[in-house]
Amino acid sequence: MIHEWRSYRLKPGAAIPYLELLADHGLPFVSRHLPLMGYWLAETGPLNTIHHLWSYADWAEREACRAALSREDEWVKGFIPRAFALVEEQQNRMLRLSSGSDLFEKALGQRREPLPAREAGSTLFAGECAVIVNGEADGESIATFQPVSGGPCLPLSLLPRTPDPLAVESSGASCPTVLRPLAFSRL
Repeated sequence: MIHEWRSYRLKPGAAIPYLELLADHGLPFVSRHLPLMGYWLAETGPLNTIHHLWSYADWAEREACRAALSREDEWVKGFIPRAFALVEEQQNRMLRLSSGSDLFEKALGQRREPLPAREAGSTLFAGECAVIVNGEADGESIATFQPVSGGPCLPLSLLPRTPDPLAVESSGASCPTVLRPLAFSRL
């Protein structure tokens, strides 16, 4: 499998409007075609940054999924022009899983299930935050990945959601980034 970790830096103040647009309008289209694993807003580190993870069987599946999404008029002519006007910078990393948890395996099993738009009045975010570190993490992780393309060329470790993400130790890794998952995020 290959895993695609995308990071978008949005214009200051644009994170919530972008994520609301995604949850309310874009989610049914993108999740009908792309295998969504997780979606987060950074709470620390570079602000106004969103991260999302997609998992594909291989490069051919990625190509087919992205081609199918590009044929969705509502995505191409509706969501993209509105949402990408809020984006300042994009980064993409292709990864291979080096270790995964039961939670990660469960999310892999659900990755192709389409998600509905957010119901009116429902929350945008999940309750507890996760943590990501560039490097091998101390203790339990949801998944650790080795980069195969894109940078930085350090392992990427996603740690579990917790009520206190600042309690994470990072002795051998970079300083942890706290991530707030979207309510629809599988991880």
